[in-house]
Amino acid sequence: METEQGEPPSDPSALFHDLVSTLRETRRGVHQHRMAQSLLQKDATGARLVGLSADIERAVFFNPASQTLESIPFDREGTHESEASVLSSQLSDPASWVETHATRLGWIHPHFRWACGLEDECVRP
Repeated sequence: METEQGEPPSDPSALFHDLVSTLRETRRGVHQHRMAQSLLQKDATGARLVGLSADIERAVFFNPASQTLESIPFDREGTHESEASVLSSQLSDPASWVETHATRLGWIHPHFRWACGLEDECVRP
């Protein structure tokens, strides 16, 4: 895995705006801010937001407690954990998964773009 030099991105406002921008480009309706808030709220409560699927219909979260990477559908009402599917288990480093599957993601969290050296590459299909 390639690792960039310097500090990883950490501006929560920039993260929110980046996520909203992606949702505006890809999801119809007027609820992109609500969807972004739901995803970032889940990110702040233990599960780490890794990215969004290529169709921007599912969010990829890493659960450090169970060491699983899950794909979870979301909409303006929030995330729907009951419809989650496990993408990888016994995973200690989600960055290695991102590096391998970056082309299958429509958006990658800035931290993982940095960790995988993808900052200058297009991360949207």
